[in-house]
Amino acid sequence: MRSIPDSMVKPDYYSSIVNLSSWILDNFGVEAPHGVLNLSKGFKKIALIIIDALGAKALEKIFSITSFKHIKEFQVITSVFPSTTACALTSFYTALLPAEHGMLGYILFLKEYGFLVNMIELSPFGYERDLLKDRMEFRLQVKTIFERLENVESFVVSPRRYMNSGLAKMLYAGAKQIGFTSVSDFVLKIRSLLKSQEKRLVVAYIPNVDSVGHRESESSYLNEAIMILKQIDGAILGKLDDDTAVVITADHGMIRTPKKEEIWWDRKSKVMEYLDMPPGGERRMMHLYTRRSQELVEFLESEYSDKGVFLLKEEAKELFGGTHERMGDVVLVAAENVSYNFKYRFKEDSLKGKHGGLSPEEMLVPLIFVPGGGRHG
Repeated sequence: MRSIPDSMVKPDYYSSIVNLSSWILDNFGVEAPHGVLNLSKGFKKIALIIIDALGAKALEKIFSITSFKHIKEFQVITSVFPSTTACALTSFYTALLPAEHGMLGYILFLKEYGFLVNMIELSPFGYERDLLKDRMEFRLQVKTIFERLENVESFVVSPRRYMNSGLAKMLYAGAKQIGFTSVSDFVLKIRSLLKSQEKRLVVAYIPNVDSVGHRESESSYLNEAIMILKQIDGAILGKLDDDTAVVITADHGMIRTPKKEEIWWDRKSKVMEYLDMPPGGERRMMHLYTRRSQELVEFLESEYSDKGVFLLKEEAKELFGGTHERMGDVVLVAAENVSYNFKYRFKEDSLKGKHGGLSPEEMLVPLIFVPGGGRHG
């Protein structure tokens, strides 16, 4: 059995974003499917703010260069595997492990349809967004936390452009969608929703840090995060009711990936001799589909021995929290700041920041817990 090196961080499914969502269910008196984080409970209103790609390592850097009035400290929990938005947000919105909900990455081979699907855009890879939204039978086969919380008003605050998308239709089931157009609009809508005296869950998602991190420098990525945190700190955290708690966290972090560490494959690459189709997954982890698993692993270990860890399905199941039919026959996990890139349409380009793997930068996420009335977790 191959093992994960100590330099990589495996998901801790006793102290992860799954357990954070389980705490939310437990707070409102609903049975949680997994262990619950050790945070105080009894809140009437909870706001969960998810800042896409704000890793704990990045927040440590932010704390070294700036300060906030209400955000003073944070705990560290793990993301899920793969450490990517499609998988992690589904875990947030269901309180389930990846192997339980099946959203195992950005690109997946769906055997029931016979093609690779972009799971963010819900379309065959390379086609227009939401092409399968109303034609595809695929839906989450599990309940969202909003559907479980039958007696709690639930809201999702997310960018207006995502409203009514196929992914939103699946993940936000049971919640009312509130769109925003800017960061200031984002914080004002959260503050307004928290004024209610009813039992209320507000889950807010902001993608800006992730978008900047993929394309811009590390300093731009950190500055974007600082700007968002300052707005939340100033406009939301200072005036919380005693019965309210705000939790700020992330779906995953991000690692800088230089061009010299990029490995590029296309349909003519030697690796395709072992694959039945192009890979799924991410640039920092891949699902490899093959009927020659052992031969593929041996090829990868001979060609890229120091560039990643190559796991048979059985060896990878602990990372996903179990097995699922959408797992690759071989699971590739990139080493350090290496990335594997496949030219699906020959339009793909380099990204400065990536995620999906098991580095501390990707897997460790912050947990900022701010209870109203001076209560402590």
